[in-house]
Amino acid sequence: MVAIFFFTSSLSGSFLTVYYREELKMSIPEIAEILLFTFPLIGLLPLFLLRTAKNFERIISYGIFLTMIFYVALIFVRNPIVLGLAYGLSIATYWPSFNLLLFRLGESHMRARTISFFSSIIPTLTGIAGPAAGGFIIDNLQFEALFATAVILYLVAFILSMRIDFKPEAYKFSIPRNKTFAIFFASFILLGLSEAYWLGYPLFVLGVSGTVLNMGIVLALSAILISVATFLVNYFSDVKKTRVGFAIVGASLHAVWFFVLSFVTSTYHIVALSLLDGIAAAFNVSWLAHYADSFSKEQYASILVLMETGLMIGRIANLAPTLAFIPSSDYASYFKCSAVVLLLLIPLYLISKKK
Repeated sequence: MVAIFFFTSSLSGSFLTVYYREELKMSIPEIAEILLFTFPLIGLLPLFLLRTAKNFERIISYGIFLTMIFYVALIFVRNPIVLGLAYGLSIATYWPSFNLLLFRLGESHMRARTISFFSSIIPTLTGIAGPAAGGFIIDNLQFEALFATAVILYLVAFILSMRIDFKPEAYKFSIPRNKTFAIFFASFILLGLSEAYWLGYPLFVLGVSGTVLNMGIVLALSAILISVATFLVNYFSDVKKTRVGFAIVGASLHAVWFFVLSFVTSTYHIVALSLLDGIAAAFNVSWLAHYADSFSKEQYASILVLMETGLMIGRIANLAPTLAFIPSSDYASYFKCSAVVLLLLIPLYLISKKK
């Protein structure tokens, strides 16, 4: 189920921004409007669901179904508000439940490997074939065929998810009232502020690649390098005392990746730099593993929905540099801003290490 879901996401999700820009002829502010309605749902809906749902883990199935509905909407709907709400519903009902399952599946001594395998390695491996296949379908059959394929695959994943025996949530929402959680929450705001894959990075790769087909091939080649780096790094990150140190390395490498990316002029550079991106992402997984280590199992559901809230704040704030730089194709300034934000994470990580 997880492999099908992530393959379908990489097959079609990599090209959403391209679809808005090239097919629907939306401006950057119009695409930002979609995200403006998407992000609040991602950050706030899980808080409501955790308070009201009898089985929070089961919501992952509804998340897959709503993702399928979102791709149906893409075929027929052109309104940014409707698309933003549909996209937000799909993400808000899948990811918190998925992350909760990861936290509970992984014992502390192998948590980074478990989280890495399901949330990084599988998505990256499926991302090898997905973007290339997606680019080929778009190039030969147009976007509607791609979205129809995605709907069928998401339906298969939904049917498989209904066979999983999910555990009911015994503990409802509660906010950890300590400095440790405050540090994590602040870090998630910064991480959300540094995310470039919603709009800026896909358009940048398309601009350098020239065509959608070439963009898919570039993303596929990048995924190969990223998967190798992720597997090697996270095998060692399960030494618990190194997790904060690994997170510091990840933030530093990711900042370097953004800074160097601002000087990229060819697809060869993007593919080569993807190895650095993969290593950075692999080290960054340690921060999520450290998050799980720092709280009891009873608090897992609460801290995961609160993580989405922190990311929401950062993502909404990220729309400011997006609107300032992307309409004029000033990707260099946008990426440099992201690099600076990532460097701000390091003091938070150091404080966490002392505590």
